[in-house]
Amino acid sequence: MDLWIWLLAALSLFVGCWIQTALGFGMAVIAAPIIVILNPLWVPVALTLCALFLSVLNTWNQREHIEYRALALPFITRIPGTILGAWLLLQLDIFALQLFVAGCVFAAVIISYYGKQFDYTPRRMGLAAFISGIMGTTTSIGGPPMALVMQHGKPQNIRANLSIYFGYSCTISMISYAYIGVLNQQLLIESLSFLPVCLLGFVLGVKARPYIDDNNRFRPLLLSLCSIAALIAFIGALLYE
Repeated sequence: MDLWIWLLAALSLFVGCWIQTALGFGMAVIAAPIIVILNPLWVPVALTLCALFLSVLNTWNQREHIEYRALALPFITRIPGTILGAWLLLQLDIFALQLFVAGCVFAAVIISYYGKQFDYTPRRMGLAAFISGIMGTTTSIGGPPMALVMQHGKPQNIRANLSIYFGYSCTISMISYAYIGVLNQQLLIESLSFLPVCLLGFVLGVKARPYIDDNNRFRPLLLSLCSIAALIAFIGALLYE
């Protein structure tokens, strides 16, 4: 393993973990496009393991703000979304699929920005989790649907709900990787080597939360990050072509 490649990947994970801890999601948005260039073998296993570790930290740190009833249906609908995403990944052209995902996220951001305020009901979160399962499986970026649905909630609740949801999603993914034989000992050791960097990103991200929550910065930053995610999916589609 080349040290410089590891350091660049670690830096992208640090920034991603810092943003996800402060805002609620964003690690994959920042780190995935960089790491897939540095070492494609680290995607998605290393990213998923780091996201699982970070989600556990954030879930415990914000446990008093979790809305368990609202998350019951999303926990169920995430599973068929993942299955459908895996099927689409095998059946459809990646270029068209990523363009479709990017277009959907951009449209959702525009509608969210100009549309009226709405509550995140269990039904809306269930639908978002289903779409998140498809996006996460096909593009490794599954955060925007859930974040967009909850955008009008309190920052503390949004971060807490996303953390436990991501922890659940990553657990399902890691089990599937082990089942299909993608997760081997060498890859696991390399993935574990990034955890101290993730811990540092978590610590600094917690300190950044008050700044983000003050003066109504949270929602604009959330919508901006969703737009970046869509842009990355669009660029990824062009590069793949």
